[in-house]
Amino acid sequence: MTIKINIVLLCAGKSSRLKFNLPKVILPINGKTLLERSLFNLNQLKPSKIIIVAGFKKELVVNLAEKLDYKNIEFVTQKEQLGTGDAVKKAYKKLDDDSVSLIINGDTPFVDVETIRQALSQYSKNKSVFTIATSTPASPFGYGRILRDNDGQILDIVEERDCNNEQRLIKEVNSGLYLVATKHLKGLIKKIKKNKNSEYYLTDLVNIFARNGMRIDSVPIKDERKFININTFDDYRKAHELDKMFTYEECIKNNIFLVDPNTFQKDLEVKISKNVFIGPNVILKGKTEIKEDVRIEGNAFISNSFIGKGTLVKPFTSIEDSQIGSEVQIGPFTNLRPGNEINNKAKIGNFVEIKKSKIGKDSKVPHLSYVGDTKMGSKVNVGAGTITCNYDGFNKHNTIIEDNVFIGSDTMLIAPITLGKGSTTGAGSILNSDIPEETLAVTRVKEKHISNWKRKPKK
Repeated sequence: MTIKINIVLLCAGKSSRLKFNLPKVILPINGKTLLERSLFNLNQLKPSKIIIVAGFKKELVVNLAEKLDYKNIEFVTQKEQLGTGDAVKKAYKKLDDDSVSLIINGDTPFVDVETIRQALSQYSKNKSVFTIATSTPASPFGYGRILRDNDGQILDIVEERDCNNEQRLIKEVNSGLYLVATKHLKGLIKKIKKNKNSEYYLTDLVNIFARNGMRIDSVPIKDERKFININTFDDYRKAHELDKMFTYEECIKNNIFLVDPNTFQKDLEVKISKNVFIGPNVILKGKTEIKEDVRIEGNAFISNSFIGKGTLVKPFTSIEDSQIGSEVQIGPFTNLRPGNEINNKAKIGNFVEIKKSKIGKDSKVPHLSYVGDTKMGSKVNVGAGTITCNYDGFNKHNTIIEDNVFIGSDTMLIAPITLGKGSTTGAGSILNSDIPEETLAVTRVKEKHISNWKRKPKK
């Protein structure tokens, strides 16, 4: 059974206890904001809409969300922070009657897709109208307690500040994830009343449902770490540590070896296959995919790129927006700028820069060269110091190097130019016309020796 999902993401909170003059969801954890993390996870559920409730400095939240280019996001404003119940009241009119409303806090950045799918599965299985996620942390301090009757039915949620001594002994707590049949939510949300703290608690909805004869189901969350709230500096510090821990655990699960988990950075979109080695200070950004048996050594940077099976990336290599084949060797100190296609078993060596070029199978650019706007065939050997002179000051021009070409060291290829199949260039040549197949091209000034020559003395 397919469930139509509407999501209410609560993002109106300030970071006042953190002393930041920013919306809390704008704060980054290891390079990704709380909002980016939430939206990345939530959109994997394929919801029909996500309604973001923003308030303090709303424009910052809206601008960030719009930059992420999700197509299903709408916004509502909570001008005054009058509690989570008030926030949902601002959003409920935008919800579809035939949907289930997933309500979640924007400051819980580690709630993953698997956890939410578990809750949705139980909601569907039980034909529920209201399901909440609960957990039993080692310390329940700060969390709302779950009140049940003698039959185990949920009656209410009491916030920490409102608990009596007996209620504080309860171990089961509210994790802050709610699944509610929207048609019932719309009918009962208006019954939430302002409490003694002059706020509208969303948790009061549980008691309202119970008093109206509706069953409240719960789904236990095994890993309460995923529901950490970011309220204090200590929470913020722990969140950074947790993020690294979750990454490390994911790597261990997939047989990925990390030399130093503390210096490894990985964006949410990055995909890493099994049996991958990752050295210290490696950064993987954007929509990068790393296939099996890849070895990425220290201080490498890879962004929005595909790295094929068995490829070796040596230290201090930068790869951006490129497609790398299988069993390729790259680095050290290599810079692959955007737009490259490096085919199987090619070798790109130290201090080489390549831009917007195709390097054929088994071809080698071992060291100290620049290759730009070039289409290179297979089994080409590029000598040290080779430059494709692709820019004339006004326009970029293409270089074509066909199969089995041998380029001597310190060759300058002035584009547009084509080097035919099997051709060779002599070391130190400057070439600006096409080279036929199986031809040697050499341009050199005749060497002169001047006897009895002395350098002028310094003045």
